[in-house]
Order: sequence, then structure tokens, then C-alpha cells
Amino acid sequence: MRKIVLFFVFAAFGIAAFTQNYVHRVLVLNEGYFDFMTGEVVTPPSIGAYDPATGEYALLNELEEARFISGIAMDESHYYVSADGHLLKYDRYTDELVTSTSLTGIRKLAVWNEQLIVTRGEFGIELEDYIRVLDKNSLATIYTIPSATMPYTTEGIVVYDNNAYIAVNNGFVFGGEVGMLAVLDLAAAAITATIDLGPNGINPDNIMLDGDVIYTLNNKDYSGSSVSSYRVSSGDLSTNDLINVTSGCGTSALYNSEVFYQDFASTAITRYDPETNEILEELELGNNLYGLTFDAINERFYAGVTDFFSSGTLYAFDLDGNVLDAVEVSVSPGTIALDVRTATGIEDVAAVTAIQIFPNPAAERIVISSAEGRVRIFNAAGNLVAEQLS
Repeated sequence: MRKIVLFFVFAAFGIAAFTQNYVHRVLVLNEGYFDFMTGEVVTPPSIGAYDPATGEYALLNELEEARFISGIAMDESHYYVSADGHLLKYDRYTDELVTSTSLTGIRKLAVWNEQLIVTRGEFGIELEDYIRVLDKNSLATIYTIPSATMPYTTEGIVVYDNNAYIAVNNGFVFGGEVGMLAVLDLAAAAITATIDLGPNGINPDNIMLDGDVIYTLNNKDYSGSSVSSYRVSSGDLSTNDLINVTSGCGTSALYNSEVFYQDFASTAITRYDPETNEILEELELGNNLYGLTFDAINERFYAGVTDFFSSGTLYAFDLDGNVLDAVEVSVSPGTIALDVRTATGIEDVAAVTAIQIFPNPAAERIVISSAEGRVRIFNAAGNLVAEQLS
């Protein structure tokens, strides 16, 4: 005769544990307005935060000494911002500046373990390197890829399987644009491959990761655009022209394995399937977008709209292109990042007024008496063996 000793039933009654990701806020990098004719910063770049729960927008930091702002990366405790020769490290929970450093031509950022990968490029200046890796804690340089190895200016970064895939476009040399992916082995601290995107893959402006597939949106010579697809596992590469783009794309983003983009001159956003090279849909939004980011958790997307000199607005759209919210931000909201956090807690489902369990120890059967609640019985290994709703 087997005896059962009840050692844990409390959590089964009226209490449920949950863990889930949620979008705590949306960080907005506003580029501001720099008057190139006078050399004056009319509206400084800034960092702001939009709260999806309340619909409120708050200014976090203004960057008085910068002409523009270009990139953001985030880890579990900090976010890193690149702005006109400055790298700024902020506390993710207080938004206080932790430390900063100067780095001419700093563009985009990505985090890998304790390292921060940085791309570089600047008009009219040849730099000693266009890829640099820093210690993310101190922001000190760990190593560089010298310009003798990579002589072109670089832009976006994605990290997959301990490699950084870097868009190489030479975009700061007008008429001298190229189209490549540089593969940086982060463990070996070396470029291990350079992948040519082909004659139609010139000037990769945005780089996106979907599983082991890397997509780039290429603006070519601004008379049209293309999408390149590179599968890491097989090495398969394809580049396809976008037939409805005549002037280059102002913004693009990846969602649900599809690339969304907008022609510079359009107010509609196109949904494109890179696997089939098909245009699936064009959503009329009534605005020319500047920044674009998808929120897969809440099935919506955020976009920046601006006149580039006096105003900027952050829009929230549902997936059908309907406006959910619109808030005034600052000039040129060009980069939008989601601050995703994990909610872990215990939800009180129902109060248990009384519970009786007998006999204990038990032989063959037990009796559980409760006025309300869900009964769950687990074995010693933590496996659910019985469940009953009362």
C-alpha cells in the first residue's frame, strides 16, 4: 500500500505566478536641427521616452554639444547612444549619464557580452578605422579593424552566433558607395569574410536579422532601392530590386519575416516578402515617415514624422495602418527603440477562505475541501499530476 504525503498545495489555491515581456517605454532619438549654412544648432538633439500605457511623452536628455544623434544599443542595465562624435552611456532605470567618451564619426552600436561594437564614418574625413570594439563598462577601446583592412565607412550592425554582421556602404563618399557585409568574428577579433551584395546591393542603409537570415535595405544611388537576403547557415545570397521605389527608401523595418519600407517621396508604407520577392500590401498612412520600429508584443508600429526644422511627431499605428496615438516630440525623430522588460510576479486570482486536507499521511485517496479555488497537485519532481476546478 503506497502512502502519499502532501507537502505543497498552497500555491495551487488562488495564486498564479506569471512571467512575461512587456514594452515599458519607447525611446525616441530626435536628431534636432542643425543649420549647415550658419553652423548653428537651432534645436539640439534629444532623447525622449513615450509611455504606451499612459500615452505620455517625456524629454529625458538634451545633447547641447551635438549636431545630430544616430544610434542606440541596450543591455540589461544601460543604454548607449551615439551622437556626433560622442558615445554616451546612460543608466536604463534612472536615465542618468554614467560615462561618455569622444569618438569621431561614430554611427551605429551593438552589444555583445561585455563589448560594444561601433561603426564609423564622417564627411570629408578619412578615419584610421571604420569598425571599433569597446569595453562596454569603461568605453575604452579593446581593438580596431584598421582602414587598411576595411577602407570603407560602415553603418548598421546585427549580431548572430558570436559574429557581428556589419553593413559596409561607404555612404559618406558620394558617388563612391559600395555594398558589402563585413563578418567580424567577435571571439577572434578579426574580419573573417566580406560578402559582396552585388551590383544592385550598393549602399546598404538598414540591416535586419530574422533567425539566421540577414536582410539589408540598399539605397543604391538613390534612383531606386533593393533588398538583399543572406542566409548564414547556407551562404545563399540574393538581391532583388524594389519595383515601386524610384528615389530610395527613407525608412525600413522588419516584422514577421517581412520588410516594411517607404519610398522617400511616398506617404504609403509597403509590406514586402523577401522570400518570394512579392509586394504584399501598401498601407496609406498619410505621412512621410522618418523613423520606424515594430512592436511585436503589442502588434503595432511606431513611426516618426517631421518637417526637419521645426517639429516632430511620434505616431503609434496598428498593423492595418490606423492611428492609435500621436504625440509631439522634437525635430527629426529618426531612431525609435523599444525598452522591453520582464514582468515577474504573483497574481492573486482568488482568496481562499478555508482549506481542509485529510487524511495526512494518506493511503490510496485524500479529501480536499475548499470553498473556492483551483486545486493542483504536484509530485516531488515538480510535475503536475492532478488538477481540479472547484
